[in-house]
Amino acid sequence: MDAIVLAGGGSEPGLDPTLPNKAFVLIAGRPLVVHVVAALAKTPSIGRIAVVGPEADLRPVLPETVTLIPAVGDIMDNVIRALEVLQPSGLTLVTASDLPLLTPFVIEEVLDACTAEYGDFFYPIVPDNVILAQFPAAQKMFITLAEGTFCAGNMMILNPAILPRVRPFVERIIGARKQPLLLRLLVAQALGWSVFTKLYTGKLSITEVAARASDAFGVRVVPVIVEHPEIAMDVDIGRSENLDMIQRVFGSPEGN
Repeated sequence: MDAIVLAGGGSEPGLDPTLPNKAFVLIAGRPLVVHVVAALAKTPSIGRIAVVGPEADLRPVLPETVTLIPAVGDIMDNVIRALEVLQPSGLTLVTASDLPLLTPFVIEEVLDACTAEYGDFFYPIVPDNVILAQFPAAQKMFITLAEGTFCAGNMMILNPAILPRVRPFVERIIGARKQPLLLRLLVAQALGWSVFTKLYTGKLSITEVAARASDAFGVRVVPVIVEHPEIAMDVDIGRSENLDMIQRVFGSPEGN
């Protein structure tokens, strides 16, 4: 499976102004994007790797085997651009560049879980107890469903052919991913207000989410429970506690 790593974007509050973007924050002496690419490169089921971001800054830190693609706009613009360059033959992994805890084992587990059944768009979610057991002070956005409380993973697996159909909704979801009320409203608009009521009261099941989303977009949407906090523990510059916890995993409070 080909993999796309999103390492675009610009400066943000709290980020070292000498860095192009968050993907270059150092953890254990290496930029975040380097950790992610290294884990992907050692994953047996991963083939080609493309990284979207500032080419001049990425080239010195990444292997020559990695395809670099200049960022062209928002997240979905960059995904589409990478797909145009790679022309993958099947399902493709898309991941954020700020997941330094990823390991080949975790990536394989995610791929196995997401390809265990037929689907066009797989979205891994992580139970809150799995995250909080390892990172009890983690500041994440959790959503309660009938099966439990979950946090969205920062990766997805998709069939490139369905992207035009789901792009508008995915763009809105990505934009609202840290705003719980707006996220619920977007789900309601796309899947129906009865879904909003169930989601708001925690009675909406994962099966119903998948069925409603599949009907709404004409593609098979598959939420997948993955019990690996590594795919949800991204580096949020605005939340120092998350960054501190990740740095401690590497045994370096300063990340050097």
